[in-house]
Amino acid sequence: MYAFIARQPIFNTDMNTVAYELLFRDGMTNRFPDVSAEYATSRMISDQFLCVPSQQIAGTHTSFINFPSRMVIDRSGEALDKDNVVVEILEDAVPGDELLQAVKEMNAHGYRFALDDFTLAPEWDVFLPYISILKFDVRNNTLEQIENYLQQRKKLTGHIKYLAEKVETKEEFKKYRDAGFSLFQGYFFCRPEIIKYKRLSQNQLAIFRLQMEIGRNKPDFRIIESLIKTDLTLSYKIMRYMKHTAFKYCSACNFSKLTLSEVLRYLGENQLRRFVAVVVLASAGNDTVNELYPLSMMRGKFCELITEKMGEPTQAENAFLCGLFSLLDTILELPMTELMKQIAVPQSVSNALCHQEGLLADIVTLCRYYEQQEWDEATRMCNVLGLSDEDVVGAMRVATIWAGENAAS
Repeated sequence: MYAFIARQPIFNTDMNTVAYELLFRDGMTNRFPDVSAEYATSRMISDQFLCVPSQQIAGTHTSFINFPSRMVIDRSGEALDKDNVVVEILEDAVPGDELLQAVKEMNAHGYRFALDDFTLAPEWDVFLPYISILKFDVRNNTLEQIENYLQQRKKLTGHIKYLAEKVETKEEFKKYRDAGFSLFQGYFFCRPEIIKYKRLSQNQLAIFRLQMEIGRNKPDFRIIESLIKTDLTLSYKIMRYMKHTAFKYCSACNFSKLTLSEVLRYLGENQLRRFVAVVVLASAGNDTVNELYPLSMMRGKFCELITEKMGEPTQAENAFLCGLFSLLDTILELPMTELMKQIAVPQSVSNALCHQEGLLADIVTLCRYYEQQEWDEATRMCNVLGLSDEDVVGAMRVATIWAGENAAS
């Protein structure tokens, strides 16, 4: 299944692309669909930033993402990589105390903010110390109005870059460039371009149960772990969320050595609630589950069971992740090495999936031999791992039943 995104370049004074504004779309038609701003932003975060490698959409450039005020207040923007994103507060936001507090706190953590279609309203003055970019709609305000506004607020806006949006002619570009604007956006430069990419579907039942559990006063992390393990999408997104969000506050932590259960405990209740809030909203109107999903889940469970039969219980969690993610490159049509760079997985899992090295790689290979009924190769691998046919057949049967029970949406 596919997701769609429109990107419109943002240019500097030399007319070079320095960023993209990313806009949610639900098809190849280049217009905003009939959905809420909250749903659109949640889908953007869930589908793109927690699923697709960012280089595929914006390359090395910064991404501007529209945020309704409620999602800023809820700190949903903290699901994004602060180094590569500008949080764009929508023009219908009300400049209240809750919003100001959220902007202050996120700004202190290094997030950058832009005010979209800025209205020149004095109520926004208290926000200006925490704003990086003001976007002025040149169709709604004259240059004289904008200059009068900025002249009165020199001390508040000295650190801010000015972006002229909806620039449609070369003359407008020159006029605003000469007036001190450093960023530009509009049809004179480029219309939004639609990008189509593979997206992961989600198990609706698992999401619902996860939402219920995380909403309790004292959520049970063992239940949360078991629910996430029943869904390929949730497992991949939580590991990517971990790498690109949580670890920015703790660079000393070596996530390549953490298991899934350790990841969840490291995140804590508040970060988990933010993660769940995004994926729950983004899952509305979800598609059917790809046939490779239950196969991925079966592989995960099979690999986990095999490590236990081999007397290697400490490898069970990593074996599960290895089997679960073993088909990601096929599902998303992206190289496995690129996908593994995007998520926080133990090094042994990455080595197995990217380089076919180590015990975990051998177990995945054994599973694949059984799937493809390559019996001679399966027997050979059983001998290498010290397993009997009965061990493998039993694990395959249990894993298949487990996947069938948990993969249904």
